[in-house]
Amino acid sequence: MNYINLPKRPSQGISHRTFYSELYSHEIGYNIYLPPDYDKSGKIYPVVYHLHGWTGSESSEIWAMEQICSNRQSITVFPNNSPVIGNLENLPVEAMFISELMPHIDSNYRTDTARENRTISGFSMGGGMAFNYAVKYLELFSSVTVYAGTFHHFYYSGYNGIGEPMEKAAEIYKNMISDDKNFDRNNILKLRQNADKIRADLQIKLKIGTADPLICDNEIMHLYLDSLDIPHDYEKINGVGHELDKIISLSRPIL
Repeated sequence: MNYINLPKRPSQGISHRTFYSELYSHEIGYNIYLPPDYDKSGKIYPVVYHLHGWTGSESSEIWAMEQICSNRQSITVFPNNSPVIGNLENLPVEAMFISELMPHIDSNYRTDTARENRTISGFSMGGGMAFNYAVKYLELFSSVTVYAGTFHHFYYSGYNGIGEPMEKAAEIYKNMISDDKNFDRNNILKLRQNADKIRADLQIKLKIGTADPLICDNEIMHLYLDSLDIPHDYEKINGVGHELDKIISLSRPIL
């Protein structure tokens, strides 16, 4: 893992910082967007965490996210937080993010710590992990936005929908739910037993391009959420592949 990844070029209003992780015994990089009036206002601000995709870093998606950051009066944090790192290098990525980075941000910046004003988003594998954190830590996050999320890690071991057209999603989903063991193994992020709380307390947005190899991942999640009557905003962007910048520029605005 590269612990610190400076941006290759500047991004408006976004600064690169580090904090010391006791779990990693190392300084870890993150980027942070502060609203233009932050230094003078004295106000507290809502905070958004955005998790990068598999091969990315804290600096890989800041330019794609510039427009969203600048259009809202929120602090936005970009952690160095790939879930793949945890698997490949046996690092406690989730614990670092939840128990170290988030308290660091709340201690060092004027964040509104109320759950209603803390949200999370992510792209690709970071999107799947953002969804995972949002439903696992309902006491921490009020909404989640998933851009081209990778969900198949949370499905059963025989899942084979990657790269399949979205028209096959219903068939694949039907095969999945034909055997309850498929769901009971991982229980797809504990959605069934937490459905009532999720319905009441979590705003969910899923965005995916129709040309993305992960379209079936997202169609199946959409079908599953529907089956549980969990409200969610599911948007498919026609012709777009696995491209965060195009998803953002062509989809409905995130408020």
